[in-house]
Amino acid sequence: MLRISIVPSGLSPNADIRYSSLRSSEFQGRREIMTTIVSGYSTLHGALRAAERGWLRHLDAALCARQLTADQWSMLSNLSAESGITMSELAARSQLAPSSATRHADFLAERGLIFRIAAEDDRRRILIGLSKLGVDLVAAVRAEEARAEHELRSRIGARRYTELMRLLDLVSAVD
Repeated sequence: MLRISIVPSGLSPNADIRYSSLRSSEFQGRREIMTTIVSGYSTLHGALRAAERGWLRHLDAALCARQLTADQWSMLSNLSAESGITMSELAARSQLAPSSATRHADFLAERGLIFRIAAEDDRRRILIGLSKLGVDLVAAVRAEEARAEHELRSRIGARRYTELMRLLDLVSAVD
């Protein structure tokens, strides 16, 4: 973590730099246009990224133990064993670029966690779903995720938890 040595206007000298739009060599003499996300979350982006990272720390142990990344988990949690979906649908649901989703799907298929089958109505269309092994893995990680959600709900209270979910839904619906 870096500390700010030249403090742009309005920032605390103790603020942690999370991201800078300028490289340090470009920073000299251009303090006024530096874009920074700092602790204290001066931007919505900073607050949301910090919340996401904090939440993912709860899942990291469960995912690491199963040799999964957060993106792979996102894909698995958007699949079911009953019906398949197309790769483009899965990429959109998982909020991943199609090329990244394809790369992750290849890895998950190699591990036997997902299946790929041709659609009955159009053999050129490939559908993806969870295998039995994938179903078991998703159930185990979801149980750990539920425990983490319960801990959060206990820590902030049911009313705040409900409000948090409502606000996150509102933010995610903004185009």
